[in-house]
Parts: sequence; C-alpha cells; structure tokens
Amino acid sequence: MLKITIHDSASELRFRLEGRLSGPWVPELRQCWLTAASITEGRRTVLDLREVDFVDPEGQSLMAEMCHRGVCLLAVTPLIQSLIEEISHTPGYGTVEEKPARRPDALAYPHTSGRDPRTL
Repeated sequence: MLKITIHDSASELRFRLEGRLSGPWVPELRQCWLTAASITEGRRTVLDLREVDFVDPEGQSLMAEMCHRGVCLLAVTPLIQSLIEEISHTPGYGTVEEKPARRPDALAYPHTSGRDPRTL
C-alpha cells in the first residue's frame, strides 16, 4: 500500500509518499509525476521518501528516472538513503536535515497518571 500526498506551492511541488513503493503503485506515482510535471516549469519538484519502508526494483527504476530528470529525493532511513545514493551516484545525497514527521497516533512522552490517555 502506498499513500501519495501532493503538496503544491509557489516554490515547489512535493510528492510525499508513505508505505511501500512497489507493484501497482509505481505506475500510479509515474502518472502523478508526469501529469504534474507539465505544470511545474520553474519550480523545484521533490519526492519525499521519509515515510517509505520498501522500494521494489520497478520503484527504484522510477526513482532513478525522476532523479536524472531533476527531481530532488529526500529520505531519512538508512535503507532509502542508500538506494538514493546508489541511484544518484552521490554519497550523502539521500540525507536531509529535517527530522522525520511524528505519527499523529504516537505519544510524545510516556503517560504515567494511570489513566488511558485517549479518554478525557
């Protein structure tokens, strides 16, 4: 399963992926990218892979194509960083300074009051 969220701003077009870039999701991402590429002239395009946990060979091929056509690839996990470095032939290319986004269902700190934190 893959969730594709498109963030469109005046300065950049960002594809935020969550899940697995594999199987039928690869052509889906390709179609989204090619459709959007027709209207992104002069803006940076970013493929945000910070929430991706698996990429199959077809997904890697698409990432390589996107990278070679000027799309910036972002990652934080060692696995995805190494894929990006391999694709771009540039050590350190797959790193970002930003911290990964927190999941909305994750607790920021342990709850010690004895109550269930989901209830009022």
